[in-house]
Amino acid sequence: MTSPTHFSFDSLSRGDILPTVELTITHDDVRAYLEATGEPAERWDERVPPVMLSALMLATLLGQVEIPAGVMHTGQEHESRRPVRIGEALTVTVTVSSYAVRRGALMAAFDAAARAGDEVVAVSRASVLVPPPEGSSEGDAA
Repeated sequence: MTSPTHFSFDSLSRGDILPTVELTITHDDVRAYLEATGEPAERWDERVPPVMLSALMLATLLGQVEIPAGVMHTGQEHESRRPVRIGEALTVTVTVSSYAVRRGALMAAFDAAARAGDEVVAVSRASVLVPPPEGSSEGDAA
């Protein structure tokens, strides 16, 4: 998985689409994932574990955006539209679906879509919160 560009977190805006990343998950990738998670390998000799795909979709975002210190991962959703075969060529596109500052805290959500050709095979959403800087009056309760 290669990432062509890096963005600063504060340069993003709602609606931004990050560059598409090509991704092909190999048998070795799946084996390493299963060893790391302790999940039994028997079920995954031909298919990519959906949670692994979701993690790699999030990694696509992390590979393109400089995440600020103190960021909190507040939510993750994943929907598999169909099983992904090991070795299947995918493209992953990440869109900034929301980006707002409230009381000094930055809240953002990123939608990712994995495609095999023109077919969307999985979608994922990651939500994050960047708290206001420590000592900032914007984060104090009114």
